[in-house]
Amino acid sequence: MGRKELLLAGIAAVFALSADELAARLLLDPPLRLSERHLGRNRAVPKHVADANLGWALLSENAKYRYQASGKYGSVDAHYSIENGHRATASHPLKGPLLIATGCSFTFGMGVSDEDTWPWLLQERLPGYHVVNTGVGGYGTDQALLAADQLVQHSTEPTRLVVLGFADFQIDRNRSTQGMLYQQYPFGKPLFVARGTGVQLSGLVRFWYPGSLLEHSVLFMEVLNRLANIVNRAPSHEGAREVTARLMVEFARRFQARGARLAVVLLPHAWDRSPVPKADQKFIVDRLHAAGIPTLVPEFPRMADGRLEARRFFIPSDGIHPNGAYNLLLADQVAKFLTCQRLSDK
Repeated sequence: MGRKELLLAGIAAVFALSADELAARLLLDPPLRLSERHLGRNRAVPKHVADANLGWALLSENAKYRYQASGKYGSVDAHYSIENGHRATASHPLKGPLLIATGCSFTFGMGVSDEDTWPWLLQERLPGYHVVNTGVGGYGTDQALLAADQLVQHSTEPTRLVVLGFADFQIDRNRSTQGMLYQQYPFGKPLFVARGTGVQLSGLVRFWYPGSLLEHSVLFMEVLNRLANIVNRAPSHEGAREVTARLMVEFARRFQARGARLAVVLLPHAWDRSPVPKADQKFIVDRLHAAGIPTLVPEFPRMADGRLEARRFFIPSDGIHPNGAYNLLLADQVAKFLTCQRLSDK
């Protein structure tokens, strides 16, 4: 091939790639690029570290933080106390068998002070127990159950109860897609897949980051994001829903083998009356009932359209995370449920 033909081929290739890039920018959803994340950089949030099993975890320390944030409904000014890598549940040393409250930021208590988290309020209602809050922001159901399981195995105190705060949006977190992982970069996340009638841990998956130069291409990043999900075998939403149900059944068996019971509490949230969340909740509740796992669906006052009133139940800075009034109502129902089910009997 002569120089002229090579030049023409090069021009054609550049033109084709440029056309593809333009089409990608016009037709495809925005790709996942780290440089375009506009995440809050609040330096007063607890420190997180990489964890080989969980992906990330709170730094195992004793520390206090002041969390401040503002949004369209107002602002929050809260204090966080971290004790040995967990959110505090009392202002004094605790003794007794463990009751582990586990979950995501709803359980950790993002945007509320220690005494307004539902695990703290549950501790006040069940003083014979030592309630430990293993909730961590961004966790899926898989990480929440793994975190509780680690504590059950390694604590010197016996565990009697594990209470999982579950919200249906955790199902998509359990897919471990690039869309989820880039929010937690550079940390990885465990991926469970269905095997036989149970689940199997495939290991940690990570966000595929090609570097700041290549990420400016919409076409390249879109292809890379999709390819990573294929290679990592990220399940569909329906597949993740099945895995989520199996995870709860599997860990209920693990806990029972160690003398503990699992109870699941469905956490209401701002968009839980949409069609997909409602279908997901029914699917999970039906599977939990079939497996004999105690399950609480709390009752909350709702507006005429079925939604929770944002100003009443969520922190004003984002209108998403539960506030003290939400957690108070939840803790009352959880304590009553555990007592009525005789789960809190020692």
